Amino acid sequence: MDLPVKNEWLLRLYGLAWNIAIPGLSLSPRIRAGWQGRLLKKGPGEQVDLWMQASSVGEAYLALEILGELSHDRLPHVLITSGTTQGLDILQKGVEAIEERNSRFIQTAWFPFDSPGLMERALDQWKPRLLVLLETELWPGLMASCRKKGIPVAILNGRLSRKSLRFYRWMRGFWKDVRPDTILAVSPEDRGRYGTLFGHRRVGVMHNIKFDRTQLKGVPGKNPLEEMIPKNALFLVMGSVRKEEEKDVLDVLRSVARALPKTISAVFPRHIHRVPFWKRHLDRMGFPWLLRSTIAGSVPAGSVILWDGFGELSAAYGIARAAFVGGTLKPLGGQNFLEPLGRGLIPCIGPYWEHFAWVGEEIVAKGLVRQVSSRRELVEYLITGLQEPFPREKVLAMARDYVDRRRGGTKTACRTIEAYLS
Repeated sequence: MDLPVKNEWLLRLYGLAWNIAIPGLSLSPRIRAGWQGRLLKKGPGEQVDLWMQASSVGEAYLALEILGELSHDRLPHVLITSGTTQGLDILQKGVEAIEERNSRFIQTAWFPFDSPGLMERALDQWKPRLLVLLETELWPGLMASCRKKGIPVAILNGRLSRKSLRFYRWMRGFWKDVRPDTILAVSPEDRGRYGTLFGHRRVGVMHNIKFDRTQLKGVPGKNPLEEMIPKNALFLVMGSVRKEEEKDVLDVLRSVARALPKTISAVFPRHIHRVPFWKRHLDRMGFPWLLRSTIAGSVPAGSVILWDGFGELSAAYGIARAAFVGGTLKPLGGQNFLEPLGRGLIPCIGPYWEHFAWVGEEIVAKGLVRQVSSRRELVEYLITGLQEPFPREKVLAMARDYVDRRRGGTKTACRTIEAYLS
């Protein structure tokens, strides 16, 4: 199907921009890693039934979730592409595990540059019966090429932020001409934004596949940190603290220590290279502190533990009486507040958690997460939690109910794909 003349010219200008940009992109080490594949000079050459594009790490995990669920009989040949080294590594390892259990033929490759000419070559080479784009994946060159060649396109687990919508709206006429055949968004809000671009009739809603991947570990029988933290100690965890909110967290620690001097506080910097900052400022404020790597026995009351290694944050949440999850006091997107919840602990977070908006505002309304708007409010919640922690098993039961009610996105995605391929 040909595009209207106006959009055909827009696509030609887009292709010209790619032709100018590609030589310069070779200077980027990140992009040069898959250079031959991005130019279709290397990679699979066979025809496929399904081409699934997983932009980076998060989408790669979603793709693997779908592949693990798809009916073997209806899916003989799949190609999954990614635009990052990390995403491709995850896909390759995941595909190996899937093919050990099943005899599917699944290949991975670099996602080509979105030049319309390259994308038409890719479609001629792979001849997919269906293209699946995961989450926020709008590629003008690819989508226009699919439209011209009559290849159906489905956007699954679709997310579209207000910011992205503002960017895309200036090409609204173009998007409506290359619109996908199916869009399943993860919330009514995302559905409305996709509808603005592509028309509301073709947009539906599905549960977010990330809920299917959410594991609530529960309370372990034996916690490896129990010998370090005395039983019934007032133990506070400040988890995944980002650089931009360090001074706020220091003020919170000081306020909590004044109110409850026997509190043992654990600080987990999101990035280990920030440990020297914490050493200097804890000294300056007169806190008695210890590096986690130096602790051999029980920690004295009133101490601050500065975690200088990875891998124990979940265990710390498992015995903490109160916790704050970082990346949320400043507009940084947020960190994983489902981790403490999965250990039976209601976490405190700031107002900024866009990266986890898929969990839904209802989690705050149900009291499973405490959202604060100021340092003072955060201090109050943490002190209350330290003195009167909520029963872990009750928190876990509520969390499991919340997550279980939202599972099923993977099955919806698979049914959609199988309907096209059957």
